[in-house]
Amino acid sequence: MLKILQISDLHILPETTDTLLGVDTEFYFRQVLKAAHAEHGPFDLILVSGDLAQGPCPASYRRILKQLQSYGTTTLCLPGNHDDFDLMQAILNEGVVSCRKHLRLQNWQIVCLNSQKPGSPVGELRLEELDFLEECLTAQPDLPALIAVHHHCVATGSGWLDSMQIENSAALLALLERHPQVKAITYGHVHQEMTASHAGIGIFSAPATCFQFEPHSSEFSVENVPPGYRIFELFEDGSLESTCFRLSEPLRGLKTGAHGY
Repeated sequence: MLKILQISDLHILPETTDTLLGVDTEFYFRQVLKAAHAEHGPFDLILVSGDLAQGPCPASYRRILKQLQSYGTTTLCLPGNHDDFDLMQAILNEGVVSCRKHLRLQNWQIVCLNSQKPGSPVGELRLEELDFLEECLTAQPDLPALIAVHHHCVATGSGWLDSMQIENSAALLALLERHPQVKAITYGHVHQEMTASHAGIGIFSAPATCFQFEPHSSEFSVENVPPGYRIFELFEDGSLESTCFRLSEPLRGLKTGAHGY
């Protein structure tokens, strides 16, 4: 059995003294990692599904790198719409931490996709991303697969969030349908826990390590529930189980009346 920790939407700021919507995002990033390892570790893989930085700069990515490296676990980092992927690839590629897009773990394969659309918060999978996914799945048809991406591929029920959904989600889902070894796709971006399914494929999201978005809200809205993380257990027979967990206390300092960030 493989155990994977998924964390998402860290929104680490340029300076350690900075806050976002009143929240010390770096403190909660560390707390989530600490709690996950204390309660459920060790892990075979840490999956960081985008928006690692808010206003990305070398200093923020270096601090993220140092924190992730301290756990000594293979870690894959995906870009989100707030990230600078060139900087990520330059800095978050050292030791156990990388921006690799494909990894085989025992009899499973993990495929990571870049859903950034330059200059936009909207998700998009360019043709080369879909081709890469197709190639990975075709090359190893007997390996069950977990797909990771930043943006969501099914509606959340929140109008403002769903305006940023992967624009060509239908093409992604149609591709996955052609490959029965795909067991699940997981993403970040939505700052909340979600589960769904499509053609027998599990669809999951991870809560943010900072503030959470209020579910089913027509406009931007945050709610003061604790940060969290998702754990996947991948079994030898190709089945999986997944559960979200949260810190025991709500955020400190959250400005719930904010209209954006």
